[in-house]
Amino acid sequence: MSKLLDQLYEKHVFQNLTIPTGALVGIHAPGNYYPNLNGEQGFISTWLPIKEPYFMEKEPVWHDFDQMCYFAGGDAAQMDQLGGVVEFHLGDENGNLEKLIITKPTVIYIKAGMIHCPLNFVDVFDPKKPILFQDLTFAGVYRRYRPGSTEPLNEKFEPITKTW
Repeated sequence: MSKLLDQLYEKHVFQNLTIPTGALVGIHAPGNYYPNLNGEQGFISTWLPIKEPYFMEKEPVWHDFDQMCYFAGGDAAQMDQLGGVVEFHLGDENGNLEKLIITKPTVIYIKAGMIHCPLNFVDVFDPKKPILFQDLTFAGVYRRYRPGSTEPLNEKFEPITKTW
C-alpha cells in the first residue's frame, strides 16, 4: 500500500469490528460494532442480527446524546418486511411511556433526554432471515441514565466516571 493509503486506513477506515457469536447474551450470530476507535467521531454503531425472541433492554433509560434505532428485515429480497415483531417503549422527559409495536422496517429517533425502553424482540418469523437491529449513538462514550437520575451508567448498568 502507499503511504497515503496507510494513513487513510489508520485514521478513516475501520475493519474487523465483529462481535463474535455468544459475546452478548441472547445474540446467537456475529454482529458488528464500531466503538469510536480513534476517539474523534463522537459516534458509536452496533449492528446485530436478532435470530430469535430476545428481551434486550428491560428498564427505561435516557441518554444525554441523540440516538437512532434502526429495525430492518434480514431478507434482502423483501426489504419492505421486518420479519418479526418488536415492542419498543418511547416516552418523554417526564417518564411517560408508550409502547410501540413494530412490524415493518422502522427508524426511531431518540432525542437527548427522551426516556425509552424496554426493548423486546417478541417474535422472529425465520431465524435464517433475522431482524437486523442497528443502534446509532451520537457520542464518543456510551452512557445511560435511569429516569430521575444523573449518574452515568455503562451498558451493564454499572457506574462510570465522567470522561466527556
